[in-house]
Amino acid sequence: MGSSRDFQNCYVSTNSNQIPNAIHWGKNNLICYGSCNAVLIYDPNVGGGGNITHTLVGHSKRVNSVKWLSDKCNIYETELISGSTDSLVIIWTLNNGFYEPVMLKGHESNVNIVDGLYKENNRNGAVIVSASMDCTVKVWHRPKIEDSFEISQNINFGYSITVGLKVSYFPSDNKLILACALDTSKIHIYIQNESVESESKFQCNAQLSGHEDWVRGLDFTSDGADLLLASSSQDCFIRLWRFTEKDLIGDGLSKIENEKTQLRAGDQKYNIYVESILTGHEGWIYSVNWSPTSLQLLSASIDKSMIIWEFDKNSGLWLEKIRLGEVGGNTLGFYGGIFGPDGKRVLAHSYHGAFHIWTYCEKLGIWDPSVTIGGHFSEVVDCAWDPKGEFLFSTSADQTTRIHAPWPNNKKPVTWHEIARPQVHGYDINCLAVISRYKFASGAEEKVIRTFEAPRNFVDNFRRICQVSDDDEGDTISCSNQFGPKGASVPSLGLSNKAVYNDDNLEQAISVDKRNPYPEESHFVATDFTEPPTEETLLQNTLWPEIQKLYGHGYEVYSLAASPDGKYLASACKSTKPEHSAILLWDTSNWQQIQKLMSHTLTIVQMQFSPDSQHLLSVSRDRRWSLFRRNETDLFELVATTDKNTGIHSRIIWTCSWSHDSKYFATGSRDGKVVVWTINKGKQKTNILGECEVASKPLELKNESVTALAFVPGLVSTSYLVAVGLESGVVRLYKWSPEEWKEVLVLSQSFAHHLAVRRLCFRPIFGKAGYKEQDKNVIQLASCSLDHSLRIYNIFLNKLM
Repeated sequence: MGSSRDFQNCYVSTNSNQIPNAIHWGKNNLICYGSCNAVLIYDPNVGGGGNITHTLVGHSKRVNSVKWLSDKCNIYETELISGSTDSLVIIWTLNNGFYEPVMLKGHESNVNIVDGLYKENNRNGAVIVSASMDCTVKVWHRPKIEDSFEISQNINFGYSITVGLKVSYFPSDNKLILACALDTSKIHIYIQNESVESESKFQCNAQLSGHEDWVRGLDFTSDGADLLLASSSQDCFIRLWRFTEKDLIGDGLSKIENEKTQLRAGDQKYNIYVESILTGHEGWIYSVNWSPTSLQLLSASIDKSMIIWEFDKNSGLWLEKIRLGEVGGNTLGFYGGIFGPDGKRVLAHSYHGAFHIWTYCEKLGIWDPSVTIGGHFSEVVDCAWDPKGEFLFSTSADQTTRIHAPWPNNKKPVTWHEIARPQVHGYDINCLAVISRYKFASGAEEKVIRTFEAPRNFVDNFRRICQVSDDDEGDTISCSNQFGPKGASVPSLGLSNKAVYNDDNLEQAISVDKRNPYPEESHFVATDFTEPPTEETLLQNTLWPEIQKLYGHGYEVYSLAASPDGKYLASACKSTKPEHSAILLWDTSNWQQIQKLMSHTLTIVQMQFSPDSQHLLSVSRDRRWSLFRRNETDLFELVATTDKNTGIHSRIIWTCSWSHDSKYFATGSRDGKVVVWTINKGKQKTNILGECEVASKPLELKNESVTALAFVPGLVSTSYLVAVGLESGVVRLYKWSPEEWKEVLVLSQSFAHHLAVRRLCFRPIFGKAGYKEQDKNVIQLASCSLDHSLRIYNIFLNKLM
């Protein structure tokens, strides 16, 4: 069966969900964030730029909010909470290296925000608050760690929805204070009422008015004996509220003359004043966060900026200390920002779910952008290795194609990162095909196939970051082609990547005049990288020039395949009729269409050339596969296919794969069957199967749908190894021979995916990318899924067989 010791999650690439509360940085220096329906744990201190350490699968719909549970004593957190569109709140508890879930049921609609803390030490007195679209905020209480959570209070707001939520301590004692911001633009303040038997009962003591739009961000901090509440709103303002026992107006100390709001907490009375109104953002402000080490406030806005605010004693005002943010690119600002536990790092997640980390450099007094993880923010539909297995392409419904590569960073562990974003498109991309190391084609929700070639700037940076020296094709681009493009830019309101031949194109990136406000093209600057680029650089400076558009399909392009020898590109589009179900074959030397291969009647969902480039295999929604053979004139002809009588599959055939020696090919279907076929040369052709026949008894997986297949690129102990991806997100590895199927490894949803696997592909050579020595006992498997993630696993073959 195999165990977690037989494999290792080498790389997990996925962005956070595109919502304000989807991320939190704990005192344990771990970042938890929601990605699709899962919660991921990100350790930013592994290697040079961090790595994903855990995937927590328990929700059935999008995770909207996550939070580490902590107490006043700053113990390292071992529990976190998550809220989801599936109406569940889950508390995850770390136990023997794994996070065990406990589901809290009670809400009747989406849980949008969760927060919580411990009232006592040793994780006792846990209090969780959760806000839902059912117009309630529920308070959950667990007296002791061995007890269960129970709903201690249900705060019903009638027809109002809570859009901001925060629970904290009073500085003087252990009483809790709860702030709820409603869609009425008012903030309701609740105080723990000790006169009530249950400790977790809250009573509304005050309402704070002043914001003119929804309050999306709330955060408390203590300032001596006072409590400070920061609130950020869609009205583009931040308000600072001071909770104090003093009468500031009577003392003449109030910064803003207004009526004080009074609050009673037990026997103590507090006055609430507006300490300051901070202006500086030009768009909605989604989050505010106080530094854990100093009286600094971080705000994140959709206006593409993050501001750190600090109180200036000389002027007596809160002033902007530093402004961080994205520069250029097709971005739409930030959904949230948070200080690291040491107060010297800042994490932000942007509109597209990308991570940004800045680290404070004390010597220079500046905030430097740091290397982070990244990934797609929508379904990842295709992935493929470069022919030498040094880096990996992926493409997604988020309209981007990305390149991922290992970063050998001195003596630190090798970590994987996104090193380029060669295509940022205006349509959802469906497929890609790698023609050669520095050339690929992609197909999207348009009738056009676009082909791209790497510019000199990418080749040089790839060699520098990944420490690659043996690169003949790169030598041709970097040395021989001195007059070739250095990079690419996108024309204003256009879809095609335009080549840029200079170090930058500043003149074309500036609008001509007021009558023509749009610049001719986006701004490119040739940049030399010694480490993986940041999100800002990826967006702007890593595009590849488009070299050709291929026309011929009547509907959107759905599948592509390139021959291993680089001579052919096959393409197919969505179709409901035989005339549109043709495979178009292109000559990559001149991009001429050389053939139209007819066989299928519905959409061809996947194609693959045999490793010797002599055969082309296609599988379709019409429940059939077709095999085309290359003849003496270098054209392809149909030599085998299936029908109702000869086909074993009874449902859509989603996937296919060739063995490394071109002797066998496998097909996988929605009916849960995997069938291996072989070409028996010399066999009498009695039906449409031609010389093809079944090589063994099919693998049948009950109540499963097979969506992806891949053969290991070589024999393992005289056997073939086949990876099978399922609609459930699970990946299974089988040792196959004509005599039997033997399961050797199962990658569960916690290690693989929680939604359908779209593509599996083994690294074309044994060993781990990024390491000079090649270990024949290890093979790397890449997988992509509808759960927005791309993953790479190290499979330890000597432990499996």
